[in-house]
Amino acid sequence: MLDVLVRGRSAACLALLAAATLSGCAGERLGVREEITIDSEPQGAKVFVAGVEFGVTPLPVVLDKVFPRRWTTRVSDDEEGFAFYRRLETVELKKDGCETYKKRYVEQELKDDIKIALKCDPNYKPTPAVAPPQAASIEQRLRALEDLKGKGLITEEEFRSQRQRILGEI
Repeated sequence: MLDVLVRGRSAACLALLAAATLSGCAGERLGVREEITIDSEPQGAKVFVAGVEFGVTPLPVVLDKVFPRRWTTRVSDDEEGFAFYRRLETVELKKDGCETYKKRYVEQELKDDIKIALKCDPNYKPTPAVAPPQAASIEQRLRALEDLKGKGLITEEEFRSQRQRILGEI
């Protein structure tokens, strides 16, 4: 009788172990992913999730870090029930010359990579970056100072004082 109980417990433990192992494998076969990529056409758009900037496209993201599961209420009237424990965040893509893309993603939509075609102005030309004005060389500054003195716009004392200050920068 004891032998039957031990074998029964061993079988139950083995069945539990097998079920736990298979449930882990089943998740992989069902397409459950831990990481997805958010991409855009054209690439280089800033990616915001729930108002927080995460980087630029193409951007690989770990779902649990960027889209954590949390308790939410219904998003639309056709959802049955009231409270859901799921991933639900708003994704925004911003790129100069393109319309801002904004969409709320629920967990089911995060099984595959996100690829967004941005609506961009084909005539958009980025504003060229303005280079900071170059500091005049010491020689140029001394010549300008001499010109001011020669034109009588500064006194000899002002000329010597400013000349000493400029030479002190060497």
